[in-house]
Amino acid sequence: MSLVVVYDKGAVSPVDILRRVSVPLLVVLAPSEHARRMRPLFAESCLAVHDLAEEDLAARLLAHRPAGIQTFSEPMLGATSELAAALGLPFHDARTVRLFTGKAEQRRRLREAGVDRTVSVTLTDLADWPGALARTGLPVVVKPERGVASRNTVLVRDADAGRRIVGPIIAEEGVVVVEEYLPGIVVPEPWGDYVSVETVVQRGAVTHLAVTGKLRLAPPFRECGQFWPARLDRTAQDEVRALADGAVKALGVDSGILHTEIKLTPAGPRIIEVNGRVGGFIPELARHAAGIDLVDVGARLALGEPVDLPPVEPDRIYFQFTTPAPVEAGVVTRVCRQADLADVPGLVGFTPFVRRGDAVGGFGTQDLNLVSVEAPDHDALAAVVETLLDAIVHEFDLSGRRTVHSARDLVYNTLENTR
Repeated sequence: MSLVVVYDKGAVSPVDILRRVSVPLLVVLAPSEHARRMRPLFAESCLAVHDLAEEDLAARLLAHRPAGIQTFSEPMLGATSELAAALGLPFHDARTVRLFTGKAEQRRRLREAGVDRTVSVTLTDLADWPGALARTGLPVVVKPERGVASRNTVLVRDADAGRRIVGPIIAEEGVVVVEEYLPGIVVPEPWGDYVSVETVVQRGAVTHLAVTGKLRLAPPFRECGQFWPARLDRTAQDEVRALADGAVKALGVDSGILHTEIKLTPAGPRIIEVNGRVGGFIPELARHAAGIDLVDVGARLALGEPVDLPPVEPDRIYFQFTTPAPVEAGVVTRVCRQADLADVPGLVGFTPFVRRGDAVGGFGTQDLNLVSVEAPDHDALAAVVETLLDAIVHEFDLSGRRTVHSARDLVYNTLENTR
């Protein structure tokens, strides 16, 4: 028995795939520089490593008689669906992948199903900007119709200022979605006004594994912290789980791991988006907080094996913090080290993602590191977050200027996120 994994940069690292999938692997690499760099690592221990663009790829894979196919990368959902059809293996079908990856189509389907009423408009020509705003009103969120990691996602409060920023985004992306902005409930610092729901679907049976709490977003829309359990009472958790349940059923998902982001508004929870793969860093959080290996779960789902999921009932707060890179483009000149965090209470893990000389910056999520912490309760966690914000320090060369930034600077920066 073997498993095909279509690989590109995503929610699960190559090391975790190799360590946590227990059956022989057939790895198919995306046509990206990152995937090419990972080839030697996969080649050491996999049955075979192929390129997605290879001729007769399906025939070469079939020679190994694969029993399943999986990807942990959002950009590879479409390619994995096509390859699964060629191999005769179960995976999200083409329609479901379109609903996951096409933001306008997903919004339309959720409205049709009565799950979420958020108004959205597809925009391909800047001349149609006034007409789009006439339908959505202001403020609006503008995002690529197909995009990941909050790339080119901005909040627009003024029509004229928005026209100046939306034009270049359309030129780069081709198609953007303009949707009404969902105002959040008022929450104290450092908490965010949104959550995510982590879901496992097995042949139509839906299990909402956990509701993930969040820190406030760094401008414009970049995540920087998440934790189990969420800082919500039972009623609020039931509401967001019910909303996620409706979204999963509306999209027609048969099997897989999903990550649904939900805004907490004064009028109740609203869908931000549904992702057809495990959320970023959620596998590490699940192992730490509940002893659940979501990489193994994803592999077993692909192989058609039943998965028994224990209830997630942590007696402590399990927290992950990711330091956002500066929005201004530059180069890293000094990095934070684990030794710099010696005074952080409850520190259990530190993973750097950049080195000196690495390029950083841009309108999207780019993490400098991952810090894992335990705390006895949410109040204690808030104090830990305050310590982290000052203890994590990086130095950058930004357009020839040598600058030092703490995590507090990078999360609570002065960049205007209204364009």
